[in-house]
Parts: sequence; C-alpha cells; structure tokens
Amino acid sequence: MKRMKLAMICSVLLLLVPAVVLSQDGFDPNTYKSDGPMPYFNSHAFQSGIRSTGNIGDMAKQHSPLQSRASTYGFAARSDEARFFLIGALYTEALAYVTGGKGELASQRLEVIEGEFVKMGAPSSLYGFITKARNMIENAKYPPEYLVTVLSLFQPFFEEYAKAQSEDKLTLFRAGAWLVNMSLTAASGDRELLRQPATLSYFTSELKRMDAPKGVVDALEEIAAISGKADITDKDTQKVLQLVTQIEQLLS
Repeated sequence: MKRMKLAMICSVLLLLVPAVVLSQDGFDPNTYKSDGPMPYFNSHAFQSGIRSTGNIGDMAKQHSPLQSRASTYGFAARSDEARFFLIGALYTEALAYVTGGKGELASQRLEVIEGEFVKMGAPSSLYGFITKARNMIENAKYPPEYLVTVLSLFQPFFEEYAKAQSEDKLTLFRAGAWLVNMSLTAASGDRELLRQPATLSYFTSELKRMDAPKGVVDALEEIAAISGKADITDKDTQKVLQLVTQIEQLLS
C-alpha cells in the first residue's frame, strides 16, 4: 500500500513538473530538541541559506568525496545502510552542481542513483523521477533555479521510501545529505551557519544508538565543539572539512 501511494504521488509530480513551484521556508538548523520535533533536513533550503560569494558547484567539486568520477563509490560491495547514506550525499551534491551550472556533474550523480535504485528494487516511480530530472538537466533547456526546484522534490518522497524500510536508513540518508551541506558551509566560510549544536546533538545521539564507528561519533563531537565556539576561525572551517571527509569515509 505504501509503495502504491508513493508511486501515485511521484507520477502526479512528474505530470506537474512544468508547473511546480517550491515554497522556501527559512532554514533553521536548530529546530531539534530532545523532547521536540526532528531537525529540519531540507537540503535545498539548507543550500539556499549558505552565504557565499563563490560558486557552490565549484565548492562541491573541490570537496566532493567522489572526486572526479561518480562511479568511484563502488556501491555494489556496500551494505544497504551505506547505500542510503551515500544516496543522500549524491542527491545533495547534485543540487549544488545544478545551482552552480555544472549539469554534467549533476547528471553523473543522478545516474549513479538510478543504478542503485535498480539494485535496491526501489519503486519505479522513484527511478522515473530521477531519470526525468536527469534528462531535463542534460537537455539544458531550463534555468538552474527551475531545475533545482524540480530536483528538490525528490527528497521528501525518497524519505518516505527510506522510512518504510527503517528509521535508521532514513537517518543515514539525512546524515549523508547534511554532511555534504556542512562541507559546503565550511568551504564557503559561512561561520554562523556552522553553528548547529542541536542538529549535531541529534546526529551524534542517533549514530551512537546505531553503533556507528567510534571515529564517526568522535568527529561529530569535534564539529560540535567548533560549532559552539564564540569565534570560529578559518582554521576551524578547514578542520570541519577534514572531519566531514573522515565521517564520509567511515560511513561509506
């Protein structure tokens, strides 16, 4: 029943793609409280809130764990949990590349996601959504702002699918997406947006519960310490970039 519901929603969205307009709420990275709602994980809203004079696509390319080829992830030998984490990273990178006018790199990421959907047995509607978005990017007929709006619609529907698999897979997808955005935030020099103690508390708690490698938890705690500093320096932002890379390597 859930799979049918997801398929129907995605099918309707594909029909309405030319008319879709995404409402952008302000990004609040610290909505999480231990007894309150979950943090706000919208990757598009997060990237929209990054203050930078640089090209976000250039920053994504420079600090991407994939480096020059999306195929280097080698998902075939990885666990389902790692796959959800990496799909979060791939999707969020693709958003940044589209925003930065780097359609070829965005297309590479989406093509890897397509392949993983086949291996996972994900609903054909999700596969079709990503294929539609990739084709639109490759056709180069639409402005980046529009393409980002379309692609951003993927997140809530994939999250519904991930949650149906398990809460842990949903959390890992969100962790992959959030870490890419934290990397972009550090690379941009937006020190205020690095201040995310509540979201860091959430991920630290959740990954501890999931028995993530100790190095992951230690790195998150180091990022939290930097996030809480009164004066975040350039050295601190470089350290965040290193720590994010460390977490990505350990979880993937």
